[in-house]
Amino acid sequence: MRTSLSFKSNLFHPVPEELDEEHENYINPGIFACELANFLEQGLNANDYKITFRCSEDWGYWQEIEHDGKYTLAIGCSNIVQQENDFSEHRVFVKPDGPIIRPARRLFKKTYVQKNVERLVSTLEILLNSHDQIWDVIVGE
Repeated sequence: MRTSLSFKSNLFHPVPEELDEEHENYINPGIFACELANFLEQGLNANDYKITFRCSEDWGYWQEIEHDGKYTLAIGCSNIVQQENDFSEHRVFVKPDGPIIRPARRLFKKTYVQKNVERLVSTLEILLNSHDQIWDVIVGE
């Protein structure tokens, strides 16, 4: 099942607070994702998705998405290669990352999530491919 996207872009750069170790949005040396997270949130909002929670993590940004299911549908994003030649490589991944999830307290109950995940990944793929400063979009597992 397709759950990750990688691409190159010269559109996203670190914001000052991502570079300042004293700031609460500091991620890690060389890691940035705030502008990418903003771009994804705007694009998802335009496609009838609503971000309900967002936070920085030590690897990038985590954004949870409102939906009808009883599980967390979310995306994570970050750069994966620091800027070289005025562009960076980035990665976006979707959670859950499998077609079925099993709640911890109900071992034998299955929740089928593939349809929602595939729809979200397709929306992200279209969003990324539609921008002229984003290229080499690869969708993977």
